Amino acid sequence: MASLVKSSGSFLVRPYESRDFQALRDMYLSFSPRGMFQGMPPPDDDACLRWIQGLLETGENFLAWREGSVVGHGVILPDLDKKDAEYLVFVSRGERGKGVGTALTRAVLDHAAGLGLESVWLTVGAYNMRAARLYRKFSFRFLEEPGAGSERTMVLTL
Repeated sequence: MASLVKSSGSFLVRPYESRDFQALRDMYLSFSPRGMFQGMPPPDDDACLRWIQGLLETGENFLAWREGSVVGHGVILPDLDKKDAEYLVFVSRGERGKGVGTALTRAVLDHAAGLGLESVWLTVGAYNMRAARLYRKFSFRFLEEPGAGSERTMVLTL
């Protein structure tokens, strides 16, 4: 089981456990803004809960915790036949820029490598420079040229 404790700001990253559902639900129902990128997380509460459940059923999920609350969620949605996975990460607004996304990404990518995956991909908003910098830190690279649209695909070979 992968876990990471980061002393700066004292948060913990660990795999999701079924007892964590309420805390994860609370993070997403208070998440802001909802629905801004590819409609995620869904703005409607019922749709949001169905979306969370889908991620938990099909993905490998990791949570970042601070003071008993979930402040970030990273998930890969693996395709074991293709040996790849889509990556999603969400960090609560007040926790952005504090290393939470970096710690979640590290934990999820380590786990992906342990699953024998060969690559991880994601889509990022063309103007989401903060997220793109995070992904480039881990050697994700863009597949499309700038100006290819409002979303760009990045891939990492493990």
